[in-house]
Amino acid sequence: MSTVQPDVEAVVGRQLEAVLDRLRPGPLAEEMADLLMASIPELGRAADDDFRTGLLLSCEGNLTAIWDQLLTGASVESIAPPAEAIAWSHELVHRGVELPALLRAYRLGHALGERRLGETAGELEIEPEIRWRVLARISHYLFAYIDAICTDLVDEYEQERAQWIRGAAAARAELVGAIVERLPTDAGAASEKLRYDVARCHVALIVWADPARAGQPAGSLERESTGLAVALGGGPVLTVPVGERVVWAWTSGDRLTDDMNAVAHRMGEGVRAAIGTCREGLDGMAESHEEARVARRVAELRAVRPGAVVGYRAADLTGLLTADPVEAVRFAEAELGELLEGTDVAARLRATVRVYLEENLSPARAARRLGIHQNTVVYRVKQTEELLGHPIEQRRLQLEVALRLSEMIDGLRAAAGGRRPARD
Repeated sequence: MSTVQPDVEAVVGRQLEAVLDRLRPGPLAEEMADLLMASIPELGRAADDDFRTGLLLSCEGNLTAIWDQLLTGASVESIAPPAEAIAWSHELVHRGVELPALLRAYRLGHALGERRLGETAGELEIEPEIRWRVLARISHYLFAYIDAICTDLVDEYEQERAQWIRGAAAARAELVGAIVERLPTDAGAASEKLRYDVARCHVALIVWADPARAGQPAGSLERESTGLAVALGGGPVLTVPVGERVVWAWTSGDRLTDDMNAVAHRMGEGVRAAIGTCREGLDGMAESHEEARVARRVAELRAVRPGAVVGYRAADLTGLLTADPVEAVRFAEAELGELLEGTDVAARLRATVRVYLEENLSPARAARRLGIHQNTVVYRVKQTEELLGHPIEQRRLQLEVALRLSEMIDGLRAAAGGRRPARD
C-alpha cells in the first residue's frame, strides 16, 4: 500500500504525464538507434537500412510500451517484450550477432532513456520533492522493465539460434552472402547446396514489407517472391529471408524477362518489390542483386505505393543521379532555388515546366497535355524564368535533372540526414 498522501500521488501522476508527453518515444527511438549503431561494433558491422529499421522498430516498441505502462500504472508483473523487440532478437541470430551485443544494447538504451527523462523533468517547473518522486518512479520501473525484458529476450534469442543452427537456412544464407559479396565460390558446389542452378541467367528480386507491418511472416514474403518470379517467366526460385521483413530471391528460366512494362503483376498488401536485369552465372547473381538494390532505393525515394514493382531498367538513371543524396539535394536546391519550395504555386510551376520541356518547348502541346490554356503555359514559363534568373533553354539539361530530383526531394533530404553540408 502506498504511504504517499492521495493528493501528492495525484500531483506526481500529473507531472509524470507531463514529462512523458514532452519526451515522445519516436524521436528518442531515433537517437537511441543511432547511439547503439555507433557504440556497439557488432551492430555497426551489420549495418544496412533493413537492419537499422529493425533496430529502430525495436527501440520504439520498447519505449512505447514503457510510456504506456507508466501512464496506466501497470504492475511490473505484466511486463512482456513487444513483438518488435522479439523480431529484432531473431534478426540478430540471422545476422550472426552474438547475444552480448543484445544485452549491451539494452544497457545503453536504458542509460540514454533515463538520462533524457531526467533532463526533460529538469526543464519543467516541478517542485523538487515532486520531481524526486517522479524520477524515482521512472527509475524503479525502468530497472524492472529492462530486467524482465532481457530475461525473456535471452530465451527468445537462444531458441531462435537453436532452430537456426539446426536448419539449412543458416548455411544457405551464408553461401548466398558470399556470392553477393563476390567471394570465391565453386559454382557446382553452390548449385548443389542451394538446389538452384547458379550457372544460368538470373533476375534478382528484393521483396519487402512495410516497416509498420512488423508481424509480416517471412514465409508470406517468400510466397510473394515466388509469385513475382512466375510473373517474370521464371521457373526455379531461390529465396533467402533477410531479417523479418525482407526476402532476397533469384529466378531463372527460358522465358525470363526483366521488362516490367511487359508484366502485369501487383504485390500483396503492404508489400513492394524491386528487380534487377537478366545476368548470367555467379557474377550475374551478384550484379542483378546490386541492380535490384538500386531499384529498391529509388522506389523508397519515390515513396512508391504498396503493391508496386520497380525494375532497374526504369530506375537506372534515377539511381545514378541519387547515388549521393547529399550532392543530389545540393544540386536540386542550387538549380531550382525558390522553385523547389513546398508551396502549391511552386508545384504547379514545376509540373508545367516539366511537361513543357518534355514537349520540346511547345506551349501548345504542353497545354493539351496539362488540360490548360496555352497562354497559361506561357505565363507559368515566364514566372519560372523570373525565379530561376535565366531563360529555361540556357541550362535545359540541368533543369531537367533538377526537376526529376524534385519529385523525390523529401526522400533525398531524409537520406542525406545529418550529412548535409552547411550552406555558404
